[in-house]
Amino acid sequence: MPGYRSALVERVPGPAPTLIVLHGAALGAAETRDMLRLTEAARTAGVAVIYPDAAGPFWNDEALALRAPGLLSAADDVGFLDALLDRLVAERIADPARIHLAGISNGGMMALSYACRRAGRIASLALLQATQPAEPPCAPSRPLPVLIAAGTEDPVVRWDGTVLFGPFIEVERRLSVPQGFAAWRAANGCTGLAPPVTLPRRGAADEPAILLHRATGCWGGVATLLYEIRGGGHRLPGRDDWPLLRLFGRATPDLEVGELLLGFALDPATPPGLPRR
Repeated sequence: MPGYRSALVERVPGPAPTLIVLHGAALGAAETRDMLRLTEAARTAGVAVIYPDAAGPFWNDEALALRAPGLLSAADDVGFLDALLDRLVAERIADPARIHLAGISNGGMMALSYACRRAGRIASLALLQATQPAEPPCAPSRPLPVLIAAGTEDPVVRWDGTVLFGPFIEVERRLSVPQGFAAWRAANGCTGLAPPVTLPRRGAADEPAILLHRATGCWGGVATLLYEIRGGGHRLPGRDDWPLLRLFGRATPDLEVGELLLGFALDPATPPGLPRR
């Protein structure tokens, strides 16, 4: 396996629907599993969850390397993910038709890079606190269900596409979150937008709320969603008990990250967080 490294595998009887979650910068598989708290819900739903480790503190999505030479490892992370998927299928952990890819921050940028090159290998893509570069252009080989969730007050991966290392050092300027959403609407052949909907409130009125944007008329009816966390920072949706994360802005209590990721993987056509009919 190119650049083989460890991955936490939470398997269920398979081959099963499988969610692969790529961690953020300077984190790892174990910390990500603990933050997401998906284990019980995924097991109940019959979904295997895989948490791979990057070769170093950053995933190499290649785009950032063009702008910040020396910051990333030279690992072939597209090749690593190819080999990981092959192994999960060969070991009958993953159903090859139901492999869902998600990523957080730098892991979201890597998930995006993989989806742009290997859309035929995954069933959906979920991006948290991430946006995409203008170059190289993303040209997925087929329509792909996509969910983007981002905070409008994110101090690290800003709504306008600026990516900061530390509080002041700009390392990259990507597409803004709305521009990235527009790019996926174009890639999926979507022809319109439904009126935005505010998700039901679970917290106080002054806490960040979520505005859901849904594309319409997409090829094959694929879901193309943007969860705009109004006033949200570089934080996962939901309650958490990690005090240091408060340095990265505010989180919304209106949707749990596990509910978001599992709900989208199991049923992309029904946006997580909306009341079920």
